Amino acid sequence: MGVRVGALLCAALALAACPPPPVALPPEEEPPPALPETWQRAADEVRAVLDANADPCVDFYAYACGGWLSSHTLPDDRSTYGRGFGELIDRNHAIIREILEDATATGDDLLLRYFYRTCIDEVTIDARGAEPLAPFIGWIDEIRGHGDFFNVLGILHASAWGGAGPLFAFRIEPDPKNPTTYILTFDQGGLGLPDRDYYVADGPRGAARLAYYEEHVATMLTFLGEDEARARKDAAAIVELERELAAVTRPRAAMREPAAIYNRVGVDGLRKLTRRLPWAKYFAAADLGPIGDNLNLTNPEFFAALDGILKKRSARVLRAYLRWHLIHANAEHLSAPIAAEHHRLEALLTGIKALPPRWERCVTLANEGGLGERVGPEFVRRTFAGASQTEAEELTRAIEAAFAERLAALPWMDPTTRARAEEKVRRLVNKIGHPDRWRDYSTLELHDSFHLENVFALRAFESLRHAGEIGGAVDKEEWELAPGVVNAYYSPPFNQMVFLAGILQPPYFDADWPAAMNFGGIGMVIGHELTHGFDDEGRHFDADGVLREWWEPQAQAQFAARAQCIERTYSAIEALPGLPINGRLTLGENIADFGGIRLAYDAYQRRVRERGDEPQLLADLSNEQLFFVAFAQGWCSLASPEITRLLTTVDPHALPEFRVNVPLRHAPGFWQAFACEPGAPMRAAEVCEIW
Repeated sequence: MGVRVGALLCAALALAACPPPPVALPPEEEPPPALPETWQRAADEVRAVLDANADPCVDFYAYACGGWLSSHTLPDDRSTYGRGFGELIDRNHAIIREILEDATATGDDLLLRYFYRTCIDEVTIDARGAEPLAPFIGWIDEIRGHGDFFNVLGILHASAWGGAGPLFAFRIEPDPKNPTTYILTFDQGGLGLPDRDYYVADGPRGAARLAYYEEHVATMLTFLGEDEARARKDAAAIVELERELAAVTRPRAAMREPAAIYNRVGVDGLRKLTRRLPWAKYFAAADLGPIGDNLNLTNPEFFAALDGILKKRSARVLRAYLRWHLIHANAEHLSAPIAAEHHRLEALLTGIKALPPRWERCVTLANEGGLGERVGPEFVRRTFAGASQTEAEELTRAIEAAFAERLAALPWMDPTTRARAEEKVRRLVNKIGHPDRWRDYSTLELHDSFHLENVFALRAFESLRHAGEIGGAVDKEEWELAPGVVNAYYSPPFNQMVFLAGILQPPYFDADWPAAMNFGGIGMVIGHELTHGFDDEGRHFDADGVLREWWEPQAQAQFAARAQCIERTYSAIEALPGLPINGRLTLGENIADFGGIRLAYDAYQRRVRERGDEPQLLADLSNEQLFFVAFAQGWCSLASPEITRLLTTVDPHALPEFRVNVPLRHAPGFWQAFACEPGAPMRAAEVCEIW
């Protein structure tokens, strides 16, 4: 009543002093809550990397990476450089450098101290020239026939090359058909150029490359004391020997068939296959322990051909061949003139313009060449703290759940095969960050003054750790790669996924990031590795890691048809004009890329349904769009034309641009997130899908 009277009173006195009635104002909008500091840094980084002027439905790689690509150039000491496999490696290497320098200064860890101090001592390395090779050259110069050759070959394989040497390579690994025991595997090899195709390719480019290579071999032989005339003659004989090895070497794509590269012949079978070759001399010198039936040949035809290839060679040619491969494998660890000549060939093949700084070469060697688990504990302490472990484990479980859901709904898989596949997923073992048990280095001895001697010791330590255990029990707790390496992998014989602390960093992962970024970044990597268990290679291994055919014929046929769709898609793409991608060679990685992005997106959507959506990181990007941007921005990369040619020949991975764009063209979730209409370049007319 009082309100009404007051209002009337003001109306009556409108011309007097009565004020107008109050006007109701809309409530003030509250400013959006400030982003956490880690989110703000992530937002700034995402903005800087992408190119908002590019059309995501035309070229998503250009859209997501254009800002980074336009603001970066390829460093002179790199043939490829990216945000993940470039900037992240640099950050990890800087940390490992500090660890090595601290150990060198304090002397608390003599292995690290001796290794790093001798590795960076360029004065001593340059003063010694090729002298560190003298003991091996002495053995080589004593070769007078095939018996001597195989004796020295065994010594060199075990001590100087660590298994990856001339003529062929060896490794001690889980037996694919009995993965609880170790088997000795002999693999084709013996080439100085990266691939057989470099020897068999026709045309002016191939001929010029071989001529350049022959000249390089001759130059390297002069560092070992040969005069130029003899070096040229020996180089021609070496290249001809390698051409014959290349002719019996299977293409890389053919070596992707697990059943085809499993030929357990035992030592007796090897002798029957190569009756003229004195294998007893080799095995005694290599000191691999009893072998018996535990010998596998990846390519029996290659080893059968060695009889005829070696029979035609004089002792002089065999000596020259070993001398060349000895200096070729160790040139970067010798004096500056030798390393520079080695770099000249590398520049031709990869386009790299300068050698990386000495400290970086030493850090890479420590991390990837045998001491990775020695620096590992401190690296993990500095880089993988807080909630990183639990967040990464939760992401992995979420991706596994998404795969289980997809398996249950697959229309093309029969119930029997589906049940076995589901069992394989249930039995999958995940290893996150770092080993629970670090490698025992108590038997490793390093020199306090000489670098190459330490390289030899590390190679032998790595390759021969299981010598004497061939036929014995496998240690499933060992990791194939050190935690500081930027990588992840799936192990078929162990049915394990391993995600190293080195890759569990930006631009792939941060425990404090929005879920969309983590699922798009490392989530896709997790899905990729999980899919490897069911790609064209991994699908041949069962839940126990045994190589056997466990798919029903109908499912095999359905898988093959879908895989053919992916193979055709990539084979139709040119990495460079006139250089098509090898869809067969890259099939496994491409299947994993297709599966990885779909599984990660499924898992992300499920997380949003269960927990609700998070605030947007960027006002002009939905969280679904951010998911795909985060995925792509882990693969922004630069490359020289030369390394592009090389990788297209030898690498089972597609180039980064195609690892981003091609799977997304076939991903309906991506089309929906960016409203890509039918007919848009980023929306495939024929969709390929397996998982």
